[in-house]
Amino acid sequence: MTVTKTTPYRSTFLAEEAAYAWKYFQETGYPDSKNENWRFSNPTPWLNLDGNRISSNNDFEEEFSNYIIPNSIPIIIINEKLVVPQPLPDGIQVIDIRAESTSNIANDSFGEVADYHDSSFVAENIALFQNYISLNIAENTRLDHPIHFIHLVKAKSSCRLFPRIHVNIGSGAEVEVWKTESGIDNNSHFINSVTEVIVHENASLKWTNTQELNPQTGHIYSFNISIKKDAYAKYNSFEFGGGFVRNDIHTHFDASNGDCEINNLFITNGKQHIDISTMMHHKNPLCSSRQLVKGILGGNSTAVFRGLANVYKEAGKTNAQQNNKNLILSPGARVNSIPQLEIYEDDVKCSHGSTTGQIEQEALFYLQSRGINRIDAMGLMVRGFANEVVDKVENQDVKEYIQNSLIQKMEGMIQ
Repeated sequence: MTVTKTTPYRSTFLAEEAAYAWKYFQETGYPDSKNENWRFSNPTPWLNLDGNRISSNNDFEEEFSNYIIPNSIPIIIINEKLVVPQPLPDGIQVIDIRAESTSNIANDSFGEVADYHDSSFVAENIALFQNYISLNIAENTRLDHPIHFIHLVKAKSSCRLFPRIHVNIGSGAEVEVWKTESGIDNNSHFINSVTEVIVHENASLKWTNTQELNPQTGHIYSFNISIKKDAYAKYNSFEFGGGFVRNDIHTHFDASNGDCEINNLFITNGKQHIDISTMMHHKNPLCSSRQLVKGILGGNSTAVFRGLANVYKEAGKTNAQQNNKNLILSPGARVNSIPQLEIYEDDVKCSHGSTTGQIEQEALFYLQSRGINRIDAMGLMVRGFANEVVDKVENQDVKEYIQNSLIQKMEGMIQ
């Protein structure tokens, strides 16, 4: 496998965008605790500044079959490199533009949703990614099976990765996407990943993300979605792995009558830290959003939920709901919950709430009185807490995978 030290910004394609983004990144630098949006999360120890860059023509080889689920359309990303193991159905096009390529590409929608001025990490990603993976779904496409992005992270030494994905869902299309992120080594990595999604008029997208990176990995993930007129999107996210994880989810209602649902489950143990930050940009009228974020914390782990529903002026008839629930399993665990509303329009229906607590002793006693031992009873209650989010996944194969990952993650957490 060929590795190189981090180099200056990319100059082969989208070079102007890379130069501007690098300049902004150099001026702003990484955030620290003085930044209100990062007050409870310190990424500095996880930046892996001495880590190697893996070139896009690396010789990584792995048996893929273990990662492919039945009844899916697999698209594999090895570190930053794209591998398509089988022909794609009609209506799907995936393009891999590498940094070594000098070919011209259409950049009309590049950076349309993820603005690097909002985040120095997005700026760094724009400047340094080596491969630009673009998935296009043709208008009125209906797929029988979900597209499965399989992101595998593996290197012979610690490294820095900057994956970049752009997804365009054509008007009237109905698509389900499942993205799994798996760390298959024990090295320390820093991953700065950006995904942009555009859901066009009357289109429907159901996206599920499961993250199971190794505990030595620092992961900054920015998921940005634009919802056009009469479009629908559901984003389910399951955070199980990583040592330091920040998941920024930005939803933009760029036309009227859009609908979006965000469901997130994070489980932390040991010294893990997970930070979930959501922003709903209600820019247009008659749009609806629902957020459900649930956390289960054990060991000495820490977590943050910061959720904002921003209702712009003239975004009348907005319906925005936000709910955060956290379950603490050990005295050393800690969570900070910051639900927020910013409303600049009168004719709206908005709500938010947050609760944090421990397992209810009365319910635990009841289960034990029915002959269930304490550990099993607590397991039932914890899985019941988690299943409110797991049940949002409609695909049975994907749900079964998540349920198995949940069981593995919970082993040893309940005592």
